[in-house]
Amino acid sequence: MFARLRQAVFGRERGSLGARGERVAARRLRNAGFRVLGRNVRLAGGEIDLLCLDPEGSSLVVVEVKSRVLRAGDVDHTRDARRPEASITADKRARLSRLAQAAARDRRITPGGVNRLRIDVVAIDFDAAGKRVIDVRHYPSAVGVTTPGPRSRSGCAAPPRSG
Repeated sequence: MFARLRQAVFGRERGSLGARGERVAARRLRNAGFRVLGRNVRLAGGEIDLLCLDPEGSSLVVVEVKSRVLRAGDVDHTRDARRPEASITADKRARLSRLAQAAARDRRITPGGVNRLRIDVVAIDFDAAGKRVIDVRHYPSAVGVTTPGPRSRSGCAAPPRSG
């Protein structure tokens, strides 16, 4: 019970699989020339695992990190259905798109000179103990950023025009 309360108040535990995955992903991206602007960036619509600038410094990159432990029966960890990146649902993609747009609008987060926005996914497989990294896969522009349609005065999506 206390672990749930602590997670609700303070976020993910430092030693959790997700936190380890985020550290591995941040290191991998830094080594590839990315600049990590923030980890676990909380916005009104949710949380961004990693917020980065691409190596050229022209794209704001929202990174979703997906981690999993390979169990003893996971002989073929390359099967698509068992990969952590396969767990990104349509709802999650829509939420990531909204978060990316919110981060791009927030001038406290986004440095000047950034003119593009993308969402990458980093998937990490750990050994059965959850300690050793088996594989890391980076998917640039894995999730499309959707542009919101026209809004009515109430803030709800405007109905399509008939014509």
